[in-house]
Amino acid sequence: MNNGGTVETQGLSILILILAFAATVIATQVIRRRRSAFPIRAMRAYESLSPIVGAAIEANRPVHLSAGSAGVGGQNTLLALANAELFYRVSQQAAIGTTPPLITTSDTTAIPLAYDTLRRAYESRGMMGGYRSTSVRWYPAGPRSLAYAAVLTASMGVNNVNANVLVGSFGPELALIAEAAARRDQGIIAASDQLEGQAVAYATSDQPLIGEEIFAAGAYLGDEASFRAALVTQDLLRWLLIIIILLSALAAVDQNVSRFLGNLLSTIAGER
Repeated sequence: MNNGGTVETQGLSILILILAFAATVIATQVIRRRRSAFPIRAMRAYESLSPIVGAAIEANRPVHLSAGSAGVGGQNTLLALANAELFYRVSQQAAIGTTPPLITTSDTTAIPLAYDTLRRAYESRGMMGGYRSTSVRWYPAGPRSLAYAAVLTASMGVNNVNANVLVGSFGPELALIAEAAARRDQGIIAASDQLEGQAVAYATSDQPLIGEEIFAAGAYLGDEASFRAALVTQDLLRWLLIIIILLSALAAVDQNVSRFLGNLLSTIAGER
């Protein structure tokens, strides 16, 4: 029984992956020809990023980008890569200003990724003269670190940060950072892969990101058809999964109701 269930699960997983790949390829080709064919849902956190970066450029102040303890090679590698895409898009917009964005992390494995993200952003604008390696900073130490939160609160004031994009791996210490940002009247967009951190992000962020929305930065802030197609496919598969769950639930309820009515009729007939 267990082997049969495992085989069925593996088969279903392979089918879903094939459908997702096929849908992404088809949607990519259609979007390249006609971008309005697949509209994407509004996401206010990403819609507010461009005005935030524009305000920072006008004020000649940096945008602070922090991934927390998200790093490469561990359980949150995908999150670190998604952060890199988000930070790349924000840095690309901020590169036209005179003050470079500030990227911070508490995981040493994320340092090379942060350097490369910032370098690519300036290179894509043809403005390598404005690139500053000192804009990438590592502060100790590790997950749920109050020391990291304390250093960030001080750094936000010292560097006269205009706004904060705190998307990565944060715990309840995110509340200290958000409170410091609020005291200095700094904007904040936050999200975390940790439940406690996400709760704080939702309560304190101007525009929070929730769940898989962290992975959608390329579709909203970029112009590549493949990113947009991947997001559309993700939404389609989500609705397909919801429909399958609802149909399964209705079938189970109908089966239980039929069984209940059958037993009830049998009991009544037996009493007669």
